[in-house]
Amino acid sequence: MSGVSAALHVFADTAFWMAAIAIAAPLMFAALGGLLCGQAGMLNLGIEGIFTAGSLTALLCAHAGRGHWTALLLAACIGALIGGLSGTLTSPLRLPQRTSGFAVSLLVVGLCQLIYGLSFATTAALLQIVPFTSIDLSWTSRLPYAPFISEIPFLSDFGRALFHATPPVYLVLVLMLVVSFVINRTPLGLALSTCGENPTAIAAQGRSVHGLRVGAMTIGSALIAIGGGVLVLTNLGAFSFALVSGRGFAALVLAMIAGWRVGRTFFFVLAFAMVDTYQMHLQQTLGDPLALTLSPVLPYVIALAVLVTTSRSMMRRFALSAE
Repeated sequence: MSGVSAALHVFADTAFWMAAIAIAAPLMFAALGGLLCGQAGMLNLGIEGIFTAGSLTALLCAHAGRGHWTALLLAACIGALIGGLSGTLTSPLRLPQRTSGFAVSLLVVGLCQLIYGLSFATTAALLQIVPFTSIDLSWTSRLPYAPFISEIPFLSDFGRALFHATPPVYLVLVLMLVVSFVINRTPLGLALSTCGENPTAIAAQGRSVHGLRVGAMTIGSALIAIGGGVLVLTNLGAFSFALVSGRGFAALVLAMIAGWRVGRTFFFVLAFAMVDTYQMHLQQTLGDPLALTLSPVLPYVIALAVLVTTSRSMMRRFALSAE
């Protein structure tokens, strides 16, 4: 019992939740971008390359002394450009989504590594830049019901961490509401969903299936690139390709598991971030070499296992949308 208590004690630590929220924010940006693409029937397998391009763009801008928001804006522009080109290849030009997506991802990652090597050939492998600073919202403790909430185990620690987060965290929460409203409450959202499920119906209405899909890829890829930029600008200002590697695909997998729904995606992203944060805690507390080797892949193994058990209907959706 004492071992279980010790294992659960970390979840009552505000520092744990601050780390989990910091990990979840860039993933949520990328997952929202993949979600928009998925709603239109586009499986954006170039997400890893776009995420990496956004990270490198933000890094170069921040290293050049530009503001953080300028860096994220430029990252969004690069992501939109790559997404627009990728969407054009897969929708109007009818290239296979999987083949072209992986090709775009590999090409962009390779170019990013080349640019990074040329730009920082004489620097250390782990480059440091000034990160976003947290916003103190401790005044919320004076709001009604705050004293009651503060007595709830774990929730009070999560609240304290959320009210001392960086600006991108609050931005992604607002974007979640906006994307959810657009998808569920507007004609555009209905058209995107119909485009993914029954593109023939969209064409029969006189709307452009290709226009919707390329537009979704463009906007979604901009959000993905912002996620990459947020990762660099909030992770203690550190950058390395090992830090970025796999995050883009993880965000896409989480959006797929959630069935392209914003609320479910947020839940799975937060759960992934909690597992990832917990495995870092294990690395610090366990001295077993095997545990130190296997714990970093734990979140990805869990996400992949869940995807395998839920992927049959989603694969059918994209098979139909490609016809």
